[in-house]
Amino acid sequence: MLQQIIDVIDAEIAKRKNDKFGIRFSLDLFNVLVSAKMIEMATFTAFGTGAFPQRLPAYRGKYYAFVDLEMAGLEFEVGVPNEP
Repeated sequence: MLQQIIDVIDAEIAKRKNDKFGIRFSLDLFNVLVSAKMIEMATFTAFGTGAFPQRLPAYRGKYYAFVDLEMAGLEFEVGVPNEP
């Protein structure tokens, strides 16, 4: 079942034209993916400029992974931050 979920996540990622997005996960799914070593720490910088580097969780070490406590079960959403 985990592989099926990973395949669905990867299919959503493949639909994107660039890699400037993050993935929002339910806590349950995030924890399962951490255990499966699909989420690891990676360095992100402000707007990709190299400024202000921060170590944050990342799906496949590339896409920022955020836990949304309001999401239930094994939910996730691939997207970009809302523009102000």
